[in-house]
Amino acid sequence: MKPLYIEIQVNGHGGIDLLSAKSADDVRKVSRSLYDNGVVGYLPTIITSALSDAVRAIKLIEEVRTNPLPGEAKILGTHLEGPFISVEKRGVHPIEHIVAPDLNHLKALLKAGLIKIVTIAPELPGAIELIQYLVANGIVVSLGHTNANREEAIAGFNAGAKTVTHLFNAMPKPPLDGTAQVAIERDDIMIQIIVDEVHVPNELVKSTLQKVSQRFIVTNDPIAAAGIGAGTYPFGDMQVTIEGGQARRLDGTLAGGIGTLGQSLEIMRSIGIERSDALASVTTRPCELIGVDYQSLIN
Repeated sequence: MKPLYIEIQVNGHGGIDLLSAKSADDVRKVSRSLYDNGVVGYLPTIITSALSDAVRAIKLIEEVRTNPLPGEAKILGTHLEGPFISVEKRGVHPIEHIVAPDLNHLKALLKAGLIKIVTIAPELPGAIELIQYLVANGIVVSLGHTNANREEAIAGFNAGAKTVTHLFNAMPKPPLDGTAQVAIERDDIMIQIIVDEVHVPNELVKSTLQKVSQRFIVTNDPIAAAGIGAGTYPFGDMQVTIEGGQARRLDGTLAGGIGTLGQSLEIMRSIGIERSDALASVTTRPCELIGVDYQSLIN
């Protein structure tokens, strides 16, 4: 099958974790594994980490982004998932590297390479100013790993954030009134959601996607184990075990996905999501969010 899919949150693939990648060839292994799984373009995603580690990883990613080779999914830029996130909703992000919003820290990350998306928790002191800075510089802001209430989420969106990272995961779930509820209600917000029968129950996926038709993007949030199978794999400076189709840290915390976007499409078909809407969520729509021409990727 000719690769068609766009994946805007990739922590790793094919046995390689992007944050702990040792060389540009390690990054290329991720690109090749994604390509073999139908992905034509993607955003390598760097989770919360020490600034020096993040900068090193972004620079390796840039080496590959600026010199793509045949048989590789193209790198479209980097997604920074942290480090300005909620301690309470950190998931597997290491607490010791979570930091308060800081413009100098952010600028150091932006200087390392082409950044397309930054995931941030809007309720943190100084977060609104960082959101405004990013938007003014043409970078997409996504609210995620957040404990924001309704008012704090609205403030983040009003400051220019235009999407959410993995809806329902690492944020208060409805009926709690926070980021997820506000994002669903606002027709100017793009929804990113993991569809893999692990992160969000199919019934909730179905009822949600029917409310946000034409403005949802599907991701698998893949980690190093994706494209391989059961075993134990790196995720930053952690170890993640794959068992029973789920990726979890040793303490049981859910840690990214191992599915494919082809499987996500099949799940959406099985729960009655319109084919054209589902297909756009893994092809053209993510490109629209980050300002990339989809046709130029598949031609």
